[in-house]
Amino acid sequence: MAIPENQLETWSRQGATASASALYERIRNALHSDAVLTPRNFDVFLQGSYRNSTNIRGDSDVDVVVMLRNAFKPDYSLLNDYIRASIQTGLQDATYDLPDFRRDVSNAIRRAFPSHNITEGGKSIKIPRTSNNIPADVVPCLEYRLYLPPQTLLGNATYIDGIWLWDVQRGHAVTSYPKQSYDNGVAKHGRTNQCYKPTVRIFKNPRGWMVDNGLIQSGTASSHAIECLLYNVPDQQFGGSYGDTVVNVVHWLNGADLTDFVCQNGIQRLFDSGRWTQQNARAYIGALIQMWNQWGQQYARVRI
Repeated sequence: MAIPENQLETWSRQGATASASALYERIRNALHSDAVLTPRNFDVFLQGSYRNSTNIRGDSDVDVVVMLRNAFKPDYSLLNDYIRASIQTGLQDATYDLPDFRRDVSNAIRRAFPSHNITEGGKSIKIPRTSNNIPADVVPCLEYRLYLPPQTLLGNATYIDGIWLWDVQRGHAVTSYPKQSYDNGVAKHGRTNQCYKPTVRIFKNPRGWMVDNGLIQSGTASSHAIECLLYNVPDQQFGGSYGDTVVNVVHWLNGADLTDFVCQNGIQRLFDSGRWTQQNARAYIGALIQMWNQWGQQYARVRI
């Protein structure tokens, strides 16, 4: 028994954004007006589902990136020694680096939210939920530059820009490309006649229900993982009714080789980081099929 179209339409709707926008503006204004941070050159921007317009009802944490531009993290791994040396000529080691910046951002957040129980996470400074705001993760980071070899003999090396941070709890670096992720999502949404982002929300919404009904375990598929998974589905599988789109997308995913799937940024491979596994992806796809085939027969009413 297929899931009714009106249920899929409900799942397709974007969650509220007013509270997230208000909190983001409060954080941005606080950082840019902080006396300690004013001399520094940095950018503040959203990333994740609120930035990508794929947030659903019940999404909470707002991800706010604070990227220092006075220093950057280079990646020369694709260059030969000569090109690398030519880029490094004239560069100097930063005297104000990520640990300094994170400390100052953390102190600025504490000054701006004096009545909140601000805590330090591995990758972010955490503003908890209160009666006046939803929670937020403030992520201090550096600009990341992945240098590419010159395209011609006399050409210059170029780079792809991302963000780089250090997970202080797990003790390892994290790189990502939020700008490319946003741009690629917008482009795919346009190529699918504005069907991509509603479909992402449809696929995100029933996770809690599937956990409650024993189809998957909690944490099997994050919002980011689902969005990246669907990014790899060919554009022609999106369109028509929501029911047609869900069937076409799930059918394609179920028969696909997931090995070379990429993140929505188009740069990183989806399963290389170890944060998500093909096994969990297959479990999630299988749960979608089971939910679709048995809807209304033996499971509880959907929770939204």
